[in-house]
Amino acid sequence: MLDLPDLTLVAIYTVAHELTEMAVAECTRHVRFGDVKLFTDRPLRSQGDAIQIEPFADLKQAGVFTAYEVPRYIRTSHVLFIHWDSWIVDPSMWRAQFLDCDYIGAPWWYRDGLNVGNSGFCIRSKALIDFLAAHPEEFPLAMPEDEVLCRHYRPRLLQFKWADEALAHQFSFERTRIPGASSFGFHGMFNWPFVLTDAQIEARILRATGYVLKSQHCSEMRALLAARQSERAA
Repeated sequence: MLDLPDLTLVAIYTVAHELTEMAVAECTRHVRFGDVKLFTDRPLRSQGDAIQIEPFADLKQAGVFTAYEVPRYIRTSHVLFIHWDSWIVDPSMWRAQFLDCDYIGAPWWYRDGLNVGNSGFCIRSKALIDFLAAHPEEFPLAMPEDEVLCRHYRPRLLQFKWADEALAHQFSFERTRIPGASSFGFHGMFNWPFVLTDAQIEARILRATGYVLKSQHCSEMRALLAARQSERAA
């Protein structure tokens, strides 16, 4: 098991409760974190320090909570943020250099040097989240939060270090998965066929809420599964 005392695992969820707790379990199975903070609106079933919150009205409200409330609870130098559809998949891919960065997430598809990255599975330094929380007028929260931060605000945040693309690919994948390559973690239900068996996927589907089952990501995942099953049958 990895021992990462400078890293806090954070999950914030008022939907997809069981799936989020399964993702937390996957992470804590591989890593002994310095702290685990779970912000939820129902009694806790997973390992960690539960902070009770009210359900969010929308993604913007969730973003406001993440940006301006969560930093107050962090005592380690860095935070790993996960969602119900993101977790650690290959702990052997951990690199100490991840914690040399203030921000690291899966690379996108741009070619302009502002390609890192996705926040569905990301590490941010406490220095960065504290700074952004303290300067809401200069760096107001806007959606999609990760694109605004990493592509629009980043050029004005030169005191902070973003990971380069090569390191970010070792950290996580989302839409730019490299076939045959390994990453520490991932984000996206549409990537489940690459990290789970068919039986494991079905086990998660049984625990999914309408919010998950009606999502575009679920449709993408099912299409990929169907294509894979067709290939097997051919």
